[in-house]
Amino acid sequence: MYHYLDARARANLAKYKYSSGGTSLLTRYVLGPYWNWLVTLVPTSIAPNTLTLSGLLLVLLNFLMLLAVDGHLDGATRMRAHVLEKDGLLPTVPLLPEGGLPKVLQHVRPSTLSAVPVWMLWVWSACLFMYQSLDAIDGKQARRTNMAGPLGELFDHGCDALNTTLETVLVCAATGLGRSYWTLIGLVSAMTNFFLTTWEEYHTHTLFLSSFSGPVEGILLICALYLLQVAFGPAFCVQGVLHVTGLEHLAWVREHLAFANVPLGDLFMLLSCLGLLLNAWTGYEHVYRQCIAEKRSALAPLVGIVPFAVQTVANMAWAMGHGAQVMVHGSVFVPFLLFWGLSFAYLVGLVILAHVCRTPYPYWNILLLPSLVLALDAHLPQPVLQGSLTTLTFAVYGSMALSFAVYAYFVYDVITLICKETGKPCFRVAHAHHE
Repeated sequence: MYHYLDARARANLAKYKYSSGGTSLLTRYVLGPYWNWLVTLVPTSIAPNTLTLSGLLLVLLNFLMLLAVDGHLDGATRMRAHVLEKDGLLPTVPLLPEGGLPKVLQHVRPSTLSAVPVWMLWVWSACLFMYQSLDAIDGKQARRTNMAGPLGELFDHGCDALNTTLETVLVCAATGLGRSYWTLIGLVSAMTNFFLTTWEEYHTHTLFLSSFSGPVEGILLICALYLLQVAFGPAFCVQGVLHVTGLEHLAWVREHLAFANVPLGDLFMLLSCLGLLLNAWTGYEHVYRQCIAEKRSALAPLVGIVPFAVQTVANMAWAMGHGAQVMVHGSVFVPFLLFWGLSFAYLVGLVILAHVCRTPYPYWNILLLPSLVLALDAHLPQPVLQGSLTTLTFAVYGSMALSFAVYAYFVYDVITLICKETGKPCFRVAHAHHE
């Protein structure tokens, strides 16, 4: 049976040493003291990985709620169609042509009613905040219980990678992006931010969070976004900024600034993409300095971005091919995103594993194959593997099942081998002590 850690990798586990840094003022002066207090409430008999997993389960609970009320994102898609309507005194001006909706979906009945009830947004915000809190204190708990080690970092990154996809889908459902290209762009933006942090850590041996990072400021921004919709209504993000602010009532604004009545959801996604560019530049700057200090090529690490780029381009091509059928049919859209999320988590897991074991960078993995094959098939004059809804459903669900099986075995194998090598269990504290 195949194992992800060979003898060399297991031997290198003893050399692992966690290193982190950051420039977030919010963490230093506000969240940091809160986290330091919060961890003191946790009994030392609770394993740090239990805290990490508990946080992910809270987000998974949110996701299951979404599946129950709008699993096909039909309600969110109807909200998205509203941006093509006149919004108050002025028409909205979406940043993407036709609001970012595929051609077939441009004719769905517009609505300002969300399928997500207000009480659920309260729950989503609270659960996401608790996810952040548990994710932040698991490392502190590991040091309190003498359980710090490579498994903790792998487990933490794995849960964060899964949360990246789950939370993106939740945000796109709540803000009325639905089955639009904005949802794909939002997912790519979130994944790129996360992957570049992982890629940077592999090459610098330090996890660095910038002044505005996804795990800190990004999560709080999403919590605030949910609460803003509670306060101003579910259609808050599909309304134009001039309409929401009331500036449309000024004659001069209507005459000269009508072009700026951009939906708030579009602005939110645009800011996310701009933040991505800033973080990407900062990440490469750190890698460049590390390469210069170690007297090695500063261009060679860029090759490590290729697997992620291939995965991203292939999945975008698959979604957009064959009349964007993956997006048109709500029954396959969310399963497609879950396949993408699981294959992304697998890629991130391989990179982090290579980091903690000091092994060669993983430039290829098996889950790139279905993305490439089905992207190519979707762009044939007549697709062979997904020419009908039945075959498309089989292709999407089959890919999702394959990604789940591969990632589940990866998690099982890595946890089993590292626990055996280090002598530290995953979900209980070895030699638990009391303070």
